[in-house]
Amino acid sequence: MSEIVSRPLFLFGNGLSIALSHEFALRNITEKFIKGLQGDERAFFHELCGKENLNFEDFESNFAQLEAAYSSLVKYRTFIESETGVFFLNKFHLTNPNLKQHEEVIKSLYDKYIFQILSLIQGNVTKAGIAEKLNGFTTFLKSQLNECEKGFIFTLNYDLLAEAILLEEIGTERITDFCSPSGHFKGSDISKYDFDPAMNDEKFGEDYNKEKVELHHLHGSLSLFYDHSRNKTIKFKNDDILTNGIYKKIEDEKWTLYPAIITGGGKSLKVTEYPFEFYYRNLKDISTYAKFTKFYIVGYSFRDEHINDLIKRWISAVVDYQNGLLIVDFKTDELSQKNFKLLVKKSLKLLKEIPETCFEFRGVNLIHDVIGAVKKPKKKK
Repeated sequence: MSEIVSRPLFLFGNGLSIALSHEFALRNITEKFIKGLQGDERAFFHELCGKENLNFEDFESNFAQLEAAYSSLVKYRTFIESETGVFFLNKFHLTNPNLKQHEEVIKSLYDKYIFQILSLIQGNVTKAGIAEKLNGFTTFLKSQLNECEKGFIFTLNYDLLAEAILLEEIGTERITDFCSPSGHFKGSDISKYDFDPAMNDEKFGEDYNKEKVELHHLHGSLSLFYDHSRNKTIKFKNDDILTNGIYKKIEDEKWTLYPAIITGGGKSLKVTEYPFEFYYRNLKDISTYAKFTKFYIVGYSFRDEHINDLIKRWISAVVDYQNGLLIVDFKTDELSQKNFKLLVKKSLKLLKEIPETCFEFRGVNLIHDVIGAVKKPKKKK
């Protein structure tokens, strides 16, 4: 049997960030957010999360309904303010519901939560913290990406932990995040980078070069923003975000930017929206056609159906998936480990048990190499 070419894919979940700091746990962020609210806003969010007993799963689901309500309000208000909408109201003797105020209240609640997430996460990724708490993991990641033919990083986290590790261990010239320099943001001296995969293709070629590492933010990141005035997604450097107080300027000075992140329980629908559909489509393609040979899943909860589907696609596309799959988590007792294995099996809709060798429960710093799995041969017609 010929040696398997090393093309690793790393999928990072919230557990990796929590390994660096418990401040990154979305449950903790949500609790801090609610405690900081007053009056009717606090009462409303208490209802969303199950009143006095915070149920984060319920909160995500209910928050998704809030997002959906806002989206529907915007669409319907746009309709009734159009010529067709005015004709519709007159023809059927309907009263204009004046939804603008409803829309503003919901947007205010939504914005507060989004900016709370980002402000709590911002600045918690430090070189000293990574060196102290993730040294074993970063050493392994560096060796894998230095020695591979091609590497893929897909992160579900908003924080910039993946970037910090890659920039320090791999170097700028060997990473692509599909953003290219595009001058300064209007009315400022802040450098911006347009999210432009087509420009990236022109620069690096269809498959870039053999040493290139791709970084994909499946649910967005702290540094990505949607610019409504240009209908573009742009990126700022993390240092510029901190130095210039960009989040505060978006709120106070009404900049035409909005954080490009996915939150709430409606992630399966939102991954079809720009720019997330690009990241998701790439993962779907390389999973379906088994374009990577090693699959390291680190700190992922297996709660996102759209991600579980793509993991299953890769498992179905390779021979002996157990040779290429490693699921890394931190579960100290046997019952927690057993329940997690059952959850993974159920989430991936697998008929057989996942082999013990596919799990590493001692934490991210004890991640280890796997043999690799090869693509199944094409069926003969």
